[in-house]
Amino acid sequence: MTVFDEKQTLLFADMGRIFEFFSYDLESTLERFVESASHIQHFDEYAFVVTTHKGEIKVFLSDGLSLPKNNDEVKFSDFYPGDEAMYLVDEVDEKCCNIIFAPSGKIRSYVTIPLITQNELTGLFILGSKKKSGFDSELQDIFFSLGSFFAVAVENIRHFERSQDRMKVIISLQTSQQAIASAMELDKILAKVSEESLRTLGAECAAIYLKSGFEWHRHIFRSRIPAISPPDVVAHADLPIPISSALERTDVVFISKSDFDDLGAFRFSARPGSLVIVPLRLENTLSGFVILESSTFDSERLYLTQLFAGQVQVIFSNALLVKGLREKTAELEEKNKLIREYAESLQKSHDMLENRVKELSTLHDVSSALVSITDIDELLHFILDRACSVMRSDKGSLLLLDGDELKARCVRGNFGPSEIKFKLGDGIAGQVAKTGQSKIIENVLTNPKFKHIQEKECEREETMIAVPLLIDNRVIGVLNVDRELKFGVFTPDDERLLTSLASAAAEALARAQHILDLRNMNLETLEAFAMAVDTKDAYTHGHSRRVSYLSIQIANKLRLSSEEIEVIARAALLHDIGKIGISNTILFKQGRLTPEEYDIMKAHVIWGENILKPIKSLKEEAYLVRHHHECWNGQGYPDKLKGEEIPIGAAIISVSDAYDTMTSDRPYRRSIDREAALKELQKYNGTQFNPLVVGAFMMLVQQKDFSLDSTGANLREEIIGS
Repeated sequence: MTVFDEKQTLLFADMGRIFEFFSYDLESTLERFVESASHIQHFDEYAFVVTTHKGEIKVFLSDGLSLPKNNDEVKFSDFYPGDEAMYLVDEVDEKCCNIIFAPSGKIRSYVTIPLITQNELTGLFILGSKKKSGFDSELQDIFFSLGSFFAVAVENIRHFERSQDRMKVIISLQTSQQAIASAMELDKILAKVSEESLRTLGAECAAIYLKSGFEWHRHIFRSRIPAISPPDVVAHADLPIPISSALERTDVVFISKSDFDDLGAFRFSARPGSLVIVPLRLENTLSGFVILESSTFDSERLYLTQLFAGQVQVIFSNALLVKGLREKTAELEEKNKLIREYAESLQKSHDMLENRVKELSTLHDVSSALVSITDIDELLHFILDRACSVMRSDKGSLLLLDGDELKARCVRGNFGPSEIKFKLGDGIAGQVAKTGQSKIIENVLTNPKFKHIQEKECEREETMIAVPLLIDNRVIGVLNVDRELKFGVFTPDDERLLTSLASAAAEALARAQHILDLRNMNLETLEAFAMAVDTKDAYTHGHSRRVSYLSIQIANKLRLSSEEIEVIARAALLHDIGKIGISNTILFKQGRLTPEEYDIMKAHVIWGENILKPIKSLKEEAYLVRHHHECWNGQGYPDKLKGEEIPIGAAIISVSDAYDTMTSDRPYRRSIDREAALKELQKYNGTQFNPLVVGAFMMLVQQKDFSLDSTGANLREEIIGS
């Protein structure tokens, strides 16, 4: 094996450990990748420059490095050599130095490893050596492979941190709603909004103005940094043009730094960031506004701010309504009729707030439950069941987008056809998927717009609501719920609640898919190990996959647990990995092996165990690899285990390995046919092989739907599905 192959194998082993026990802490992950880089080639210092999920650039340096003074704001180009095309610098001089490696410094050579995600540079991993030409150019590709893995890890951490920020917003919204239900005092609510703006959205300054006649009065000002207070009172005509223009709109408005010259007294800090204006309206009438200043208003923060602003609108409207009702009730206390009318209106508002709190509580409970479910099918059924329960529906379906076609992954109630699917734009679900907009159908049977599907989908008068599942504004599926019309038509409040539930569900599905992708990546790594062994010998090409496939079928027949089956499948895939250390002279020898050669061949099980044992997640597999050549009568190797002393997984691999070996050509003999191989298994049943395993194998052979000729092409699906 070449040095390159050894380093590459070691890299894959390191990556398997890192992603098997993945940490979402950036510094901890950096330490593990620094350790992995040291396994490729020695270095003396390192630097790590990365863009966080907030768009900031962070720099991590080893103890021997430092940034120049008065260099607070750095950029990626500061770390490039003079010639950006040079990733490997053999000697630091004036032409190829950078911000941390000066021509006169102790670092004499370095390698720059770019971290690229979706064609975007997200970081640089730089290793420095005190020696000239301290890095082998032949290992550059391995360093770049390390960078690819590192980029995936950084993207996972960024995605996790974005999810954490979004969860903070949801918790913040629930906290604000509970504050209304308990206090219902406008001043306390405004104070809570400003505090949550600083804490959750990361704003440095927050001010809230309310309209009084033709003037705006400042009620709240909060700041996390030294700042200049905005004016207490400002006439409507004296508002800066960027702010007055923003208040003419109904949505959140972003004001960039380029417009700051026109803001006058509304520039809060000496080094202002960007501003966000949130208009506050009561029944379409502008009554106030929130103004936030921050240096970190990136696209993610703006998205979270829009979610937050929607709830602030509801909070403010309800608070003003409650305040107005209290004032009117006090003024008209002696007029019983008006008191009753306003009391009823107050109760209605209170009920509306209480229902909103219940909705948020339901969403919080659902979100908490979704975090703990990682199996996609289980997750889909949980989402649909909870949606039907919350919507008081007896019928529903959850469809996922596959290309340009929606396919039902789970259903509840009677939907007629066994398979439900729609083209984009067809049917209610198809239109929702195409437009990304939810729909409420008051009565599907009488709605002329959907006449072409009424006979297929509806056997009763029913109301329907369909909402899209969205990930980053991309439709991945549709959630439908139906109920009989006699129980009431779905309302916009129902639509809002189901949309929020669908949003949480979509994030959970994305998270579950990510976990599944990680499992697939681990299995792909193991398959690569097995392929490295099989491709060494043309006679054994595909042998490991076939042995793994047969082992899964036998283990299923013996009704082993899914966890045991997955361990056996991986061990079978890697059972011959120790042969990497055996010379081709022995492996490809045409005649019989000498006793010395046979001893070397038998040692492959121990070498295989030694290769796998350092990988914590493969310790059980390493044990099975060691013992897959033990015999039932105790005459096997390496430990001469006997009978039940032999692990059941090793006994299963032994039978599968023997069958595939007998039915495959080898350098020293031709293959035998299937019937002859089965007779050999029966002949040595109870001496070489475990009788229970041979019996299960013979039962499999008799099944009509079982094929002994499978290539194991869908091995990953077999392992994950077991």
